[in-house]
Amino acid sequence: MTETNQIKLSINFYRKAVLALLFILLCRLVAMYFVPLMDTTESRYSEIAREMLRSHNWITLYHHYGTPFLAKPPLSTWLTAFSFQLFGLNALAARLPSLLLSLGLLGLIWSLAKKRNGQAVATITILFLSSCLYFYLNAGATMTDASLIFCTTLSMVSFWHSMSSHSKIWSYLFFVALGLGLLAKGPVATVLTAMPVFSWVLLRHQWKALWVNLPWITGSLITLAIALPWYILAEIRTPGFLNYFIIGEHFLRFYVPEWKGNMYGYSHAKPYGAIWIYGLIGLFPWSVAAGLWLLHHGKKLPSLLREEDQGWLLYLLLWAYLPLIFFTFSKNIIYTYAFSSLPAFALLFAELWKRTGITERNATSILYLTSFIGLSFLVATTVIALNPDKMAKSQKMVVSLWKKQNPPPHSKLIYWATRLEYSAQFYSDGKALSTRNLYYLAFLLASNPNSYLVINAPELPQIPPNLLAKFKQVAETRFLNCQLLLLYNQEKVELSGLGLWR
Repeated sequence: MTETNQIKLSINFYRKAVLALLFILLCRLVAMYFVPLMDTTESRYSEIAREMLRSHNWITLYHHYGTPFLAKPPLSTWLTAFSFQLFGLNALAARLPSLLLSLGLLGLIWSLAKKRNGQAVATITILFLSSCLYFYLNAGATMTDASLIFCTTLSMVSFWHSMSSHSKIWSYLFFVALGLGLLAKGPVATVLTAMPVFSWVLLRHQWKALWVNLPWITGSLITLAIALPWYILAEIRTPGFLNYFIIGEHFLRFYVPEWKGNMYGYSHAKPYGAIWIYGLIGLFPWSVAAGLWLLHHGKKLPSLLREEDQGWLLYLLLWAYLPLIFFTFSKNIIYTYAFSSLPAFALLFAELWKRTGITERNATSILYLTSFIGLSFLVATTVIALNPDKMAKSQKMVVSLWKKQNPPPHSKLIYWATRLEYSAQFYSDGKALSTRNLYYLAFLLASNPNSYLVINAPELPQIPPNLLAKFKQVAETRFLNCQLLLLYNQEKVELSGLGLWR
């Protein structure tokens, strides 16, 4: 099918579409630059990448200064570390790989939609997808999900091209994507691809075509060649990794409510079916638009679904809904689990809209909604940038005050806190520590003269007067509901003279 016998839109529309896409890209870049890395997710993955670059250990992921992080494979960390190598340690560099992967994903969806339905539908599909709330959020966030969605989308696009046009290149890319998916998020990437693919083959009776069009033996070897070496090396370096990652992160996490084995956080217990709420939120504003479309065209839906299309609509339905159905029966979920369905929903929305007839007028309304998402992020960025002490869950501001003091190389930034935030580790280049133990605090000060202490003002009485007297206050700032003081250790600390050991 070509665009000529489907839909024609004016050159003016395409110009406006390009401007809308450039506008939301610019808004995302502004947010990526001005919004600090947030705790816990963004700063944690940034800190893991910083440590990887520092240590040149490309196999084992580390967090909290030497503690192995076994919950994720390394692809996203590799990309972030490489970005740090090129552009330095900053928020924009940390987020850039996610943006580039998202742009690559949009390119894949564009090529698929254009080949199937022409330029008009492809343009509308990209407008839908690029402005979905979760996709737009993920496109500039330091998380592992951008690499996962790119890999699953590459798998799904490659499979369709392989089956419909018998392309050898796409058939091999299918297996390349599976291998990269194992490095991006693990076996869940294979599951998210296999469910819709094999369901489509089963329902369409395409088993012979499946065997003929995909090089299963060579392709499987390619997948293993990409992923298996790292898994073997990871288990050798950190024995027990495979058990924790495969069994714990891929089975117990999803099907054991309030799983106690989580080594790097806590269980996100949600009611069964919560994934559908996340899906609706993630598709905003198009979930609302889809609801309005159903009110207007709902009676036509059965006939629209019955149109002969070589299984295209069925493929999109399975791709969009099976991941949500899969996670319906898991209570331990987070909103990112809905991400893999977003490209399929964009293709599905555009396909159904095409079947009811896209006019210049309603196509133009898509441009306004697309721009609305970018404008909303721009407003949110402005609010955060103007009120970092109230809006930004990040220690960047505190660490910046410390760096303004020009601390000597051996100086430490010590937080009087039970837990050290990842953003403090990242922005301090690994010099931040935390403790609530007076003995350890005294030891750190004695071992690292001219260090600095960050403490919430109401907690000052917890520090003995004879130790507190060795500090002078050099800065003060508010952070959320805390009044944080930055104290400089101006006098040498002698452990024997503090009276802490009796």
